[in-house]
Amino acid sequence: MTKQASALILEDEPIVAFALEDMLFELGFEEVRLATTLEAAFDYLEARAPDVAVLDVNIRGQRSYGFAEKLSGSGVPFLFATGYGDAEHPEALRATPTLTKPYNQDELKAVLATLTDPQ
Repeated sequence: MTKQASALILEDEPIVAFALEDMLFELGFEEVRLATTLEAAFDYLEARAPDVAVLDVNIRGQRSYGFAEKLSGSGVPFLFATGYGDAEHPEALRATPTLTKPYNQDELKAVLATLTDPQ
């Protein structure tokens, strides 16, 4: 995988978020930002678009699909990381790569490579 400058994590469970943050740093990301609410994620995107994003689907009782669509419209590659798999994604987002929790660093690396490496 090519080295990426920045990643955004949208995750409301601290233990999961910090583990993911560690994995991304170990995979070579120089900057990893964490948003625990949809509002914080939208604010971050307004300030600076990340090179890639990892989104939990359920954030404090809300779905992250609107944020995913904003990322897509901004050209930011992203994946979902959720305990629910891809069964409930809306039709427009069904092709989005999805990691099912729990996942490990090798699985994360493989999915990130599909988003960032030219084919």
